[in-house]
Amino acid sequence: MAVGPPAESRARRGDAHADGVVSDAQSHVSSVPLLLALCVLWYTSSALSSNTSKSLLSRPRVAEEVLPGPPRFPYPVTLTLVQFVFVNAFCYLGTRRSLLGEFTLAKRLVRISWQQMREIVQISVFNVLGHALSSLAVSRVEVSLVHTIKALSPLFTVLSYALFFRVPYSPRTYISLVPLMTGVVLACSSLSKNKRDDMVGFAAALGSTLIVVAQNIYSKKLLKPAVSAATNAPEKLDKVNILFYSSACSVLLMLPMTLYYDVGHMAAPTSPRMSFHTLYLLTSNGVVHFAQNLLAFQVLAHVSPVTYSVANLFKRVFVILVAIAWFGQRVSIWQWIGIALTFVGLYLYNNAKNDKPHAPDAHREPEVLPMHRRTTRYARRAPDTSATEPGALPRPTQVKMRRATPLFSLPPQ
Repeated sequence: MAVGPPAESRARRGDAHADGVVSDAQSHVSSVPLLLALCVLWYTSSALSSNTSKSLLSRPRVAEEVLPGPPRFPYPVTLTLVQFVFVNAFCYLGTRRSLLGEFTLAKRLVRISWQQMREIVQISVFNVLGHALSSLAVSRVEVSLVHTIKALSPLFTVLSYALFFRVPYSPRTYISLVPLMTGVVLACSSLSKNKRDDMVGFAAALGSTLIVVAQNIYSKKLLKPAVSAATNAPEKLDKVNILFYSSACSVLLMLPMTLYYDVGHMAAPTSPRMSFHTLYLLTSNGVVHFAQNLLAFQVLAHVSPVTYSVANLFKRVFVILVAIAWFGQRVSIWQWIGIALTFVGLYLYNNAKNDKPHAPDAHREPEVLPMHRRTTRYARRAPDTSATEPGALPRPTQVKMRRATPLFSLPPQ
C-alpha cells in the first residue's frame, strides 16, 4: 500500500504552486506595457517607412500643390536595394560587442548550413519581388491605396488553399471576404483607367500582394519535421541572424535588377541631382525600415500568431490614416466607406479563419499545408523512480519527442 506524502510536503508544494501563479501573473502584467510600447514603435516605424518611401519616389510638394519636375529619387528598384543594405548593415553592427558592449542585438552571427542557405535564398526571391513591386506601387499611387489593396491577401490565401490544396473553409470565412472585396473596390474608385500611373500602381500593388501570399504558402512548405533532439539539426536562427542572411541574399538578388533598371537612368544628364534632403530621406528610410523588420519579430516573439495577425490589422489601419494625414490626401466619402469595409472584413476574417467547416468528415489545418503536416513521435524510456513517492510502484511512461522547428521563418505579413 502506497504511503501518501506528509502534510508539510503537500503544503510546501501548494505554496510553491501559488508563488508560481503569482509570478506568472506579475510577469504577464509587466509584459503588457512592453507589448504596447513595441506595437506603438512598430506602427510608427511602418508608417515612417511607407511615407518616406513615397516622399522619395514622388514629386516635391508645396502645401497641396505638386511642383513640376521629376521626383526626388525616381528609382524604386534602387530604393528597395538601399533598404536591404541598411537592414544587413545594422544587423551586422548589432552583433559587434566592440561597438555596443552588452547592448548587442544578438550574441553572434551563427554559421548557417547549406540547407538553411537554400531556404533563405528561396524565400529571398519572393521577398525581393514583393518589395520591389511594393516600391513601384508607392511611386505611382497613394500609400493608403497600396495598403488597402494589400489587405486583399486573405482573399488570395483562402482561394489558393481551397483551389490548389483542397482545404475546406467554413461559410463564415467566405462571408467575411465579401465586405473585404467590396471595401477594396470602393477604395479604388479614385483610380482612372485613362491614367497610366494609376493602372501601373494598381497592378504593382496587386502583384506584390500575390507574391506575399505565395511566399507565406511556400514558407509553410519548408517547415519539415525534425527527427529528435539527438540529431545534429542545424541551429535555429534568431531574428537578427534571419534578417542578416535574408537581407544579404536580397542584396545579391537586387544588384542585377538595379544595374538593368536604374543605373542607366542615374547616369543620364537629365537625372535629378542628389540633394542633402534626398540623402536625409534615404538614410531615414533605411533606418526605419530596419526598425520595422526587427520590431515585427519582437512583437511576434511576445504573442501568438493569431494575436500578431490582429496587431498587424491595426498596424495597417494606422499606416493608412497616417499616410492620408501626412500627404493631405483628399478622400471621398465612398473611399472612406471602402476603407472601413476593408477593415471590417479583415476583422471578421481573423475571427473566422480557424473555424472548422460544418461537414462532419472535413478536417482542416489552416496553418500547415496538408502535404506537410507536422508529426509527433513517441518513444519509451526506462522507468524513473527518483520522482515517485515512497511505496509507489514505478510505471513506464511515454514521452513526446521534441517537435519540429522551422530552420528559417519570417513573421507573416
